[in-house]
Amino acid sequence: MKSVWLQENKWEDVQNYLEEKQTIIVPFGSVEQHAHHLPMGTDSFVALKVAEDAAKETNTLVAPPNWVGWAPHHMAYPGTITLRPETLTNLMLDICESLTYHGFQKIIVINGHREANLPPLKIAATKLRNKTGAFICIVDPFYFAENIGKKIRKSEPGGVGHADEMETSHMLHLFPELCNMENAVKNIHEKHSFLNHDPYIDGDRIFLPSDVSTYRENSNNIGVVGDPSVSTAENGQIYHKELIANMIELINYCNSKVEVSLRNQEIPL
Repeated sequence: MKSVWLQENKWEDVQNYLEEKQTIIVPFGSVEQHAHHLPMGTDSFVALKVAEDAAKETNTLVAPPNWVGWAPHHMAYPGTITLRPETLTNLMLDICESLTYHGFQKIIVINGHREANLPPLKIAATKLRNKTGAFICIVDPFYFAENIGKKIRKSEPGGVGHADEMETSHMLHLFPELCNMENAVKNIHEKHSFLNHDPYIDGDRIFLPSDVSTYRENSNNIGVVGDPSVSTAENGQIYHKELIANMIELINYCNSKVEVSLRNQEIPL
């Protein structure tokens, strides 16, 4: 295998890889506004880097990155690209069915776009699992490093949301050249506890989708929800290290413990 990236290999390299391993990582992200201090590709940059670093440690193939996701509320700000949810579901179905057709049995999907991408991706994963028998799981960095995130956070309750402390710390570690902390601002609203957006806070809550106009207002006409001003590259490094350790453990589990018998290996048509 010449590279961990599938697209940089020859087909014979993939054939040889499949004789020893059947695990592959598939990264999904988003291109959407991330306030004034983070790049629009933050979610995709994170998914790609987590996939690549874990793949290099375990000699695992990574499928080509998927840069765009489901982000209708972020259309409140210029440059955001959103897919329809069914398009994202079908994109994942076609990619993963192509992979299972060739004999990949264990697929680890990395979702860098947190809650928004999860419904379409979960639908695809459930369909694929039932149709092909493949082991397919979704790793969301936010939830996959939740324990360390809660431990190292510096912001007050409500400080974790979008373009927030954890995202910003992670990007300061991974891509500091793309960050502009001079423009990082705090935006925490006092709301009814049922409307709390900070997932690190325990409590009962409801799901309330945003539309373009309300999201722009709630994100202070800047695009930030939470407090990125307390972010540090040091915390981003701790966070990333935990993510990669967990990914290595998951990949090793797939390689050594998971047994799969594929069925319905069909070309997407």
